[in-house]
Amino acid sequence: MVNSTNPDLSVPPFNVFNRAEIIDRFGADKLALLLEMATSGDRPADDVVAELSKASDDHQHILNAGIRHGHRSLVAPPPSISALLKQAESIPHWVNGLSVQRGSEAYLASGALWMTVAIGPGSLAHTYGSPTISKVLMKTGNLDERTDRRLAETAIWLHHVLRPGGLHQGADGYVHTMQVRMLHARVRATLLKHGWNTTDFGVPISQLDMLRTWLGFTYIPCSALQKIGITFDEHESRELYDLWKLIAHILGIEERFSRYVVDDASAAELLALIDASCAKPDDSCRLLMDKMLTSIGRRLHAALGVHEEVSIQLMHAFCRLFHGDEFADKVEAKRSWVANLLPQIAHFNRCERQLERNNKVLRARKIAQTLDSFDRKIAAMKGETAYQSAIARTFSLELPQVGLSH
Repeated sequence: MVNSTNPDLSVPPFNVFNRAEIIDRFGADKLALLLEMATSGDRPADDVVAELSKASDDHQHILNAGIRHGHRSLVAPPPSISALLKQAESIPHWVNGLSVQRGSEAYLASGALWMTVAIGPGSLAHTYGSPTISKVLMKTGNLDERTDRRLAETAIWLHHVLRPGGLHQGADGYVHTMQVRMLHARVRATLLKHGWNTTDFGVPISQLDMLRTWLGFTYIPCSALQKIGITFDEHESRELYDLWKLIAHILGIEERFSRYVVDDASAAELLALIDASCAKPDDSCRLLMDKMLTSIGRRLHAALGVHEEVSIQLMHAFCRLFHGDEFADKVEAKRSWVANLLPQIAHFNRCERQLERNNKVLRARKIAQTLDSFDRKIAAMKGETAYQSAIARTFSLELPQVGLSH
């Protein structure tokens, strides 16, 4: 590994790029941290997958029951399942239930429309800008062939975890997050079984990938929302990070990595470190980006009150606003006249946010409207999500596919 006195820049995995620049800017210890993240999976979940791959279907049923009803509901569960559930159910000492609830409410008060914009051109655009992550997504075929469905499934997961109380053990947000965690472990094991090149690409869905994606759902959407007039004060910002650090714990991101993030400044610093190690976006990134922006534009045109093509152009404009022209050019986000609408959108949101801050009734109504929108989207989803079906049926080391139902 890298050390601060005599750094070796040639150690794998080779998808950690720009090593000399990282040492100059952040220090050799931070390069060592990146390499450790890139070679680390999720040991508790990976151990369960290893056991499920050679065990009877009973083990799968035990795991499902444990996720739903808790470790204490099980009688003599297999050691790996026991260890996973104990880790997920252990409440970190820093968790404050009231702070987590307020973090959820601060997010929900943004409104379903602008949360979708912040997650799409904000979070997902950043995630898809990583060739390592896009390589995994293209391997599954989920985002290339079934973009709309896959994005809807991501939204369903978010709808459950952001509800007040949704992360309590056994609540839907907790259950869905554990199912996503097990899907990650299954994909990781399957890709490794089928010859994934760890020397070049590190561990698939590594701690580095998960942490980058997690920051894409924390720092990036909050930053994106503020750029369109939906601001968070100091207390709200801290509470949002409390919420997302609890999600990270359940999702299998190790606290020794996520502990570096306590506020916007520390999140931005860690994200800058991770992004500095990434390769430039490639053709798979650009393909996924275009499909995602088009899909979200089509979904939101009615809510935005504009023609479908204008809505799609707005998603490209939001991507440029949120991430800057340098990144947007690399992923080929388009330029158009609709960017001239963004200052007016931000002004409207800023005024509405100020009214909501000073009126508890308005804030409560906004949260209720967001939750109602969530309920309607959940009710409209046909069939199971990929992460639900992957854990509900007989275990196999084959790549899961997003359902074709819409």
